[in-house]
Amino acid sequence: MLSASRSGTAQSASLAYAVSGRVVSNDTSPVANAEVRVEGAHGILRIVQSDSVGRFAAERLSDAPTKLHARAFGYAPREIRVTPAATTHRVSVTIDLEAIATRLPGVPVTEEEIDHDKKLAAYRDRKATNSFAHFIDGDEIERRKPQFVSEMLRPIGGVTLIASDRMGNVLRIRGCAPLVWVDGVRMPGAQLDEVAPPADVAGIEIYNSFAGIPSRYFDRTATCGTILVWLRQ
Repeated sequence: MLSASRSGTAQSASLAYAVSGRVVSNDTSPVANAEVRVEGAHGILRIVQSDSVGRFAAERLSDAPTKLHARAFGYAPREIRVTPAATTHRVSVTIDLEAIATRLPGVPVTEEEIDHDKKLAAYRDRKATNSFAHFIDGDEIERRKPQFVSEMLRPIGGVTLIASDRMGNVLRIRGCAPLVWVDGVRMPGAQLDEVAPPADVAGIEIYNSFAGIPSRYFDRTATCGTILVWLRQ
C-alpha cells in the first residue's frame, strides 16, 4: 500500500505543469514587480510577480497554462498564448511590455508647473482649510503600503473600485470616472493607478463634486469628481 501511494504521488507530480520566463520592456531591460496571471482552460491557475531582473515562475500547476496576462505600472498590459511541451509539461517565455510613456502626447511644461515646493505648500494649505475635499498624505500611503494608490480611496463615500484589465483598479465616484490631474497636468481618460505608483505620491486631494475645487483645476466636464495627485520630488 505504501509503495502504491508513493507511486501515485510521483505520477501526480510528473503530470504537474510549469511556466517560467522574463518580463522585459521594449528595449530588453527587465521589468521588476510585474504581475503575471497564469490562466488555463478553466480559469486562473496562479498569479506571480517578476523579481528584480524580471524573472517569474509558476510551478506545480494543476492544469496546462494556455495564456499569460502581464501588467506593470507604466506599461501597457499584454496577453500571450502559451503551449507547454508535451513531454515536459513546461514552457518558458519572454513577455515584452510596451512603455505607456512612449504613447502619450507631449505635455508643455512651464516654469510654474515645475515649482514642486510651491505646489506641495498649496496642497498643505488646502488640507488645513478646505472642508470639501478628502486628503491623503504620502506618509499615510507609506504606512499602509497599498499595492495600488486607488486602495487608499476605498473608505471614501461614493467610491467604488473594480479590478482593471490594464493596471490596478478602475476607480468610480458615484458610478463614473473622475478627472485626474498629476502635478497640475490634466490627464483626461487616465485612471489613478495608471499615473502614479504608491511610493511616488506625496499627497492626494479627492473632490466628490465641484464644491471646493481650486479654480485652476476647475473643469466643467469633471461631473464625476476631481482627483489631484501630487508627486514626491
